[in-house]
Amino acid sequence: MPEVAKPTVQPFTGAVLALVTVGVSLAAFMNTLDSTIAVVALPAISGSLSATPSQGSWVLTIYSVCLAVSLPLAGWLAQQFGQVRAFIWAVTLFTFCSWLCASATGFNEMLIYRALQGLSGGVLLPFSQSLLLRIYPPEKHGMALGIWGLSAAVAPVMGPVLGGFITDNLGWPWIFYINVPVGAICVGVSYSFLKDRETPTAKQPVDGVGLTTMVVGVICIQLALDRGHELDWLASPVVRTLFAVGLCAILFFLIWERDQAHPIVDLSLFRDRNFSLGAIMTGMFYGVFIVVAVIYPLWMQTVLGYTPGAAGWVMATTSLFPLLSMGLIGDKLRKQNLRWTVVIGVVAMACVIMAHGLMTIQVSSQYLTTIRFFVGFAMPFLWVPLQMITLSGVPPEKMASATGLSNFVRMLSSSLATALGITLWDERAIVHRADLVERVSVAQYRDMLAASDRVSPAGTGGELELLELLINQQARTMAQQDVYIVGAGILLSLALLAGFLPKKLSPGQR
Repeated sequence: MPEVAKPTVQPFTGAVLALVTVGVSLAAFMNTLDSTIAVVALPAISGSLSATPSQGSWVLTIYSVCLAVSLPLAGWLAQQFGQVRAFIWAVTLFTFCSWLCASATGFNEMLIYRALQGLSGGVLLPFSQSLLLRIYPPEKHGMALGIWGLSAAVAPVMGPVLGGFITDNLGWPWIFYINVPVGAICVGVSYSFLKDRETPTAKQPVDGVGLTTMVVGVICIQLALDRGHELDWLASPVVRTLFAVGLCAILFFLIWERDQAHPIVDLSLFRDRNFSLGAIMTGMFYGVFIVVAVIYPLWMQTVLGYTPGAAGWVMATTSLFPLLSMGLIGDKLRKQNLRWTVVIGVVAMACVIMAHGLMTIQVSSQYLTTIRFFVGFAMPFLWVPLQMITLSGVPPEKMASATGLSNFVRMLSSSLATALGITLWDERAIVHRADLVERVSVAQYRDMLAASDRVSPAGTGGELELLELLINQQARTMAQQDVYIVGAGILLSLALLAGFLPKKLSPGQR
């Protein structure tokens, strides 16, 4: 029998509201940060734990796979245990696993601890978002979503910066140790102020078939996306098998869940147009955002010769504007025409993405950082209104399910976009290289040499080596431009979908 809801409590205000906001938001930031902070530390982790570089990449893969698996389960866990209780236990497990990762003495240990970290992090993310919406009044939901959105805007680009700095100066275990005090703060604040604001629970039977098919499907598809580029996609029988099993499992899951009295995932949320359209548009936008955030620093390092640290600091400028203004923008946008706000955000972001594609191998560092700043400037005008629309009208008892599903769509979209974006970059680089080799002339070579400010080594062999290097750099740059053109086109398609969005939310939906 469902528990009786507790009496309505007074909303937080002033310093207490600020403290709880920081405590809950830090949990989401910490989780998203851990998706990228280990990227630059992989060589150090692999060397320390006697793993090969290819094995080392599983430190990232297993985390993302387990994160994706647990995201849709947030609603079911909230029903079973309550949002506050489940959130506190998720943060506690995530923090403990962070300490275990830092203390790992073997590679297999590390993978087990990272898997547990991903499982706890997957439910931590939607719970932090739904709890923020609960402690803010409806008219302040735009501000709450703006503050929470910092985890999506800032953490992915700050991860490599912090990871590189910490690995170089303190050692790789500290990229995990830093989670311990942060997690302790989140647990302490949440328990102190939210324990009396638990949501009603209802013990229901576990849909074992639905749970099993969903887990198998998500794991297979996520693994195929994470390993596809390395294994040459559908040319690999492993990738073909993963996709086939994953798609069949997900299809069976969707059919099975339709007739279940107690489904493991509340798919009825997709019947709401605002939720389904908002979640899809957020996934499309975030996929493009992440692809650019991945390719841009790789291009700086492989073509321009930037160190990982220097590329990281260029990327860090993306965070400046959202960090200072995202909550304020969220508060102001609720009074605006959300449809036009999305259109303006789409056009602004598409223009900035296209500006990435105008770069040459002689681009200045000032241009690089300026472009990234404007990415951060445009992001809130897309992120906040789309999040407001996605979660508008969702009843409080379904909020955990809604945040879990919307974040699942976003994370799966970013994985798919990253896999396809990197593949497109490599494939277009091969095409451009072949075209350049066929068309380059002696005069063009001299122009390229002069533009690159390089001196040709003595001897024909040295000249050919330098020519090969310049052609490869130019091909990678041109291929990057192709990826950004596709990304800008995807963003502009969102302007067409914006016509189906509501202009404004009713007072009860804000």
